Amino acid sequence: MKILKTFVVLTTVFCAFTACDSFTEFDRGFILTEEGSIENVNDLERLLFGTYNANGSYAGIISINTLGTDETRIGLGNRGQGLQAHSFTLNTASGEPLGIYNSAYNVLDNANRVLRSADEIPVGEDEIPLLNQIRGEALAIRAWQHFDLLRMFATDFNPNTTGVPLSDRVFVVGEDDLSIPRASVGEVLALVNADLAEAETLIEASGLTNINRFNVNAVRALQARVALYSGDFPAAVNLATQVIGAVPLVSGDTYIDMFRASGEDTEVIFQIDRDQFDGRIGTIWSDVNLDVFFSMSQDLFNEMSMAGADRLNLNVDLETEITERVATPDEQIVGKYLGSSELVSLNNIIVFRSSEMQLIRAEAFARMGGGFLSDAATDIADLRTVRGSAVTTPATYASVDEALTDILAERRVELAFEGHRLLDLKRFGEGINRIAEDCSGNGGERPATTCDLEAGSFRFTFPIPQAEIFANDGISDADQNPGY
Repeated sequence: MKILKTFVVLTTVFCAFTACDSFTEFDRGFILTEEGSIENVNDLERLLFGTYNANGSYAGIISINTLGTDETRIGLGNRGQGLQAHSFTLNTASGEPLGIYNSAYNVLDNANRVLRSADEIPVGEDEIPLLNQIRGEALAIRAWQHFDLLRMFATDFNPNTTGVPLSDRVFVVGEDDLSIPRASVGEVLALVNADLAEAETLIEASGLTNINRFNVNAVRALQARVALYSGDFPAAVNLATQVIGAVPLVSGDTYIDMFRASGEDTEVIFQIDRDQFDGRIGTIWSDVNLDVFFSMSQDLFNEMSMAGADRLNLNVDLETEITERVATPDEQIVGKYLGSSELVSLNNIIVFRSSEMQLIRAEAFARMGGGFLSDAATDIADLRTVRGSAVTTPATYASVDEALTDILAERRVELAFEGHRLLDLKRFGEGINRIAEDCSGNGGERPATTCDLEAGSFRFTFPIPQAEIFANDGISDADQNPGY
C-alpha cells in the first residue's frame, strides 16, 4: 500500500484511498478504489458487509483467552504454535497484540467510512429507513471495537485510567494530524455509550433480526457487557433481562447444534459469519490435519465432567462423524469448533449469546449485594438446571464473595473457549494456577511451561504494539502499559 510507511497509526491509514480486501470479503465483486466510489445506499450496504467481515480481532481475543490461561495444555501435535502466549511471555513485538490492535482499528476505519459516506450520498425518501439501519450498524460496530480494545489494552475500567486512541472519524493522510494519543477509559466509554444509544434507536426502528448483523438484541447485549465491565450494575441487569426475554436459553441438541450449524433458532444473539474463504477458528487448537496444538486442560475437563452432559459433549471432541477421532486421557480435544467433515474447524464465531446474558445478570446482582444475592443464586441455579449440571447452588449466597466465586466457576464451564477466561480472571482479581498435569506437555513429550500467573500481574493486560509507538507520534515509550 502506498502509505505503508506509516504502518499502524491506528491502522486507519492502511486503507486510505486504496483497495483493501477487508472491504470486499462479503461481496467480492465490490472494490472501494477511491473517494466517491460509494455512490448510493446499495454501495454503502456492501461496504458495511465488508466492515463486518474485516473483523479478525475477535478470533485473537478468543485465542489469548484460551492459550494464555488454564483452559488449555500443550498438545502432542504442537510445533511451537501459541507457546509464547501459553507461557505468559508476550511482549511489545508479539504478533497477538499487534493482530488484535491492527484488526480493530482497520474495522474502525471501515465503520467510519460507512458513517461519513452515509452523510454524503444522495438518498431517496424510500431509502431513508435502510440508510438509518446501516448508520446504526456502523455505530454499533464502532462501539464494539473500541470496547474490545479497552478490554485488551487498558489496565482497568477506572474512567481516569489510560485507554486507547479514539477513532471517531476517517483520518486522512496529509490533511489530519496523525499524532493521536491514548484517550482515557472514560473518554472511550463516553463514545461507546453514545454510539450504542444512537445505534439502538436506529436499529430498533428497522426491525432487523439477522444474527450476522448488529440487530437490536445484539446492541443491548453489548450494552449489558459494557455496563458490567464499567460497574453500572443496575443497567447490566436491565439490559440483560431484555435480551434474555427476547432470546431465551436453549438446551440439549439445540445447544450443541448452535456451534455445529448456523446458529439460527438458538440462543445466538450475534455472530461473525465465516465461510470457506475465511480463517478457521478451530485451528487455534487443532490443525486441519487433526494434529492437536492445544487440548483442554485436565483441570477444566475435571470441571466439565460435573457441568452437565451437554457441555461435556460440546466442549470435548467425543463425537467422530466430523473429525474421525475421539478424545483420550492424553488429549481432551477441544470440540467447540469442529466445523464440518468438508470444512474441518470452520465455524461462525459467536460473540453474544443468552447464557452470557444470564451470567452477566447474575454477576451484576451479586455485586449489588444485599437482597440481590438471592436473585444471583436463582440465575445460576436456573442456568445449571438447563445444562444438567451436577453442581448445586444455594437458595441464596451468604456473601458477595461466595456469589462471585460461584459465578466465576460457572462462567468458566459455560463460556469456555469463547474469549472470556483471561478477562474474567483479571476482572475478578484472580491469578492463573495450572495443576501439575497441565504444567508440561501432554504425555510429558513437550517441555515444561510456566504454571502460574499471579493475580494482578501486568500480563493480564496487552502491551501497546511497538509498531504503533514507532508510527504514532502521539504515543511514546512512556505511554506503554506498565511492565512492558
